[in-house]
Amino acid sequence: MSNFKDENIRFDLLRKYSANQWGRYPTDIIPLTAADPDFRAAEPIRKAIIDMAIDGVFSYGADGGNNDFRQACAVHVTKNKGIKCKPDEIHALNGVAQGMMLTCKTLLEPGDEAIIFDPVDFLFGKSIKAAGAKTVLSKIDWETLSFDLEGLKELVTPKTKMICVCNPHNPYGRVLNQSELRAMVDLANDHDLWIMSDEIWSDIVYDGRKHIPTATITDAIDRTITLYGFSKTYAMAGLQLGYAVIQNKDLMKRFKETSPGYLYPVNNVSQAAGRAALMEAGEWASNFIVHLEKIRDYVYERLSESPNVEVHKPEGTYVIFPKIHGMTSVEATDYLLEEAKVAVVPGHGEPFSYFGPGGEGHIRIVYSTSMSIIEEAMDRIVKALTKL
Repeated sequence: MSNFKDENIRFDLLRKYSANQWGRYPTDIIPLTAADPDFRAAEPIRKAIIDMAIDGVFSYGADGGNNDFRQACAVHVTKNKGIKCKPDEIHALNGVAQGMMLTCKTLLEPGDEAIIFDPVDFLFGKSIKAAGAKTVLSKIDWETLSFDLEGLKELVTPKTKMICVCNPHNPYGRVLNQSELRAMVDLANDHDLWIMSDEIWSDIVYDGRKHIPTATITDAIDRTITLYGFSKTYAMAGLQLGYAVIQNKDLMKRFKETSPGYLYPVNNVSQAAGRAALMEAGEWASNFIVHLEKIRDYVYERLSESPNVEVHKPEGTYVIFPKIHGMTSVEATDYLLEEAKVAVVPGHGEPFSYFGPGGEGHIRIVYSTSMSIIEEAMDRIVKALTKL
């Protein structure tokens, strides 16, 4: 657990390299914005990169990923996700964001419709729009955090081609259960829909829960593209690495045609780091999750006791999405930046909506940092909210 103490965070390096977080704000601001850990990556990951740098050979990688990387992914998915997987069912990606774009361009045509849940990460809607298709929103109930499984059926039209799953869910932190996934897969089977399942957060679950991959639900394999990444679990966001699991051979062929290697190569350094993460950094990741669970409990407790706040305890991820009474999302974000000197992300609002209309009135707080930093941040936030 010593890796996750405050003294192990190199603020000098974060301000130098974390351009979207620590390097973006003045030194008196605590940024809790990007879902990117403040901790340095595990030693095996760093060593893999060093070893490659010493070798000094930086050639093109293979289409769809190098054999040793795809082999490591297949073993990991089979052992840890319950999806019996072969290397040729793995396709390397420059991150899950690219995977979403490629999935939508593979499966959607202009004028098609795809169902997403509201609120959810903006990359879903952005990817669908990039394919020329339309997003159809299924609202998640804030009071119960329940998905409207019956209402989903009413959203399907002849133009509907895909349903998009985010599990664990960003930003609510829900971990979908068997019955919820079963209902979504049944809908897809009944209406011949594709499923894009973003499972980048699947390692980050709490309280003894177990993440269930969509593809493990009976009759889901042939219509599902599952996306995994390395940024959330292994602190590798800047290495831009992920992979798709596609077990339908015809679908994999279509995906490869959308993402030819000469246009979307995945660099060998990132693949070497990813292979090391899956094969050698498991203990680091497990300890990280233990640390995160303690931080989650602390943040939830502080927000629960705060005035003008509604909050649910996340079941997974390392984001929390409180609703601030009496303010819009943008107003709350601006207020906390000015009054508390803490940067957070608005749930909705101009000029950019991170999570859709269902996020209005909410802010997203990322807590993948040390206890001492989060204590200071929460002291500032609670003090500011008390003044409202």
